[in-house]
Amino acid sequence: MYTKWSMAESYRNKLRSSGARLLLAVMCLSLLAGCSLLPQEEEQEKLPDIRIPKISQKPEYPVKKGTLELKVSGSGKLMSEREENLLFSEDNLRVVEVYVKAGDQVKKGQVLAALDTGDTDSQIRRKEIDLEKTELDLKDMMRDSSEDNAVLLKKKKLDYELLNQELADLRSKLEGSKLVAPYAGTIVSFTAKKGDMAKAYEKVGQIADMGALVVAVQFASGDLASIAPGMETLVGINTAGDHPGSVRRLPVGTGQNNNDADSLDKYTLIDLPKLPEGVAHGTPLSASVIMERRNEVLIIPLSALRTQNNRKYVLVSNEDGSKGEVDVETGIQTSTHVEIIKGLEEGQKVVGK
Repeated sequence: MYTKWSMAESYRNKLRSSGARLLLAVMCLSLLAGCSLLPQEEEQEKLPDIRIPKISQKPEYPVKKGTLELKVSGSGKLMSEREENLLFSEDNLRVVEVYVKAGDQVKKGQVLAALDTGDTDSQIRRKEIDLEKTELDLKDMMRDSSEDNAVLLKKKKLDYELLNQELADLRSKLEGSKLVAPYAGTIVSFTAKKGDMAKAYEKVGQIADMGALVVAVQFASGDLASIAPGMETLVGINTAGDHPGSVRRLPVGTGQNNNDADSLDKYTLIDLPKLPEGVAHGTPLSASVIMERRNEVLIIPLSALRTQNNRKYVLVSNEDGSKGEVDVETGIQTSTHVEIIKGLEEGQKVVGK
């Protein structure tokens, strides 16, 4: 009987243990289901790193010795000392022939263009015949020394002079209808075209002697007062580098072609010891005239010079890192540097703005 009870008790214990485990499993599943229904926590926003800006340091410049040049600059080109405008002397005649173009080399007296003169050649021939006939009549009348013949002779002489003048005018018109080269050279420009109506003494071209090239520069009118013949210059010719030279003369106020915007009289002329090879008429260039030069003087960048009313001073950076104001006396000044006459020593450092 005891054995039966023990077996029954053992069976009940097993049932209780199984029930407990089943209950625990159900509770765990419930908890998991409940957790899945809860809202998920938001991920924490990542903030960007805050970088502390670096405080910019002002530049420091050493006080040093150097050369300062006070100069004025201008621009120009290579021109010929022997240039001449080309123009017709006859008015309201049509251009019938053009024989040249810009860049052509021509000889002295070569015909460059011609105007329509109509029957001028025929008129000249008729006047020549009339003049010759009048000359023969004069010779016959001169053999007669009578008083009555003297009056007729006088009239015939006047007719002869009149015919001679008319013939000269016709020949002048014919000559003026042809535009010829005044000397051997190169045609710099030529604007006349076949069919154009010519205007007397209006520029239609330009000729130049390429063997007489010169540096021609235009400076601002305010700078011309500071320039004088003989001053040292530095000429920068495109594709040919820099070349030292000297001022020959300033612009001329008067001249035959002074109304011409491209007249050589309107330029300052500069002499070079020798023109570089490969340059030609019209080559652009720039030039500086050195008005004053200071060698081996103390200089600092202009950006380091400070002013307050009439006071001029700099901020000096000392070896221990400290900085202090120092009054200075200045000399000549360029667009980038200034001469220090008093207040600083070579090797010191000044602070820029």
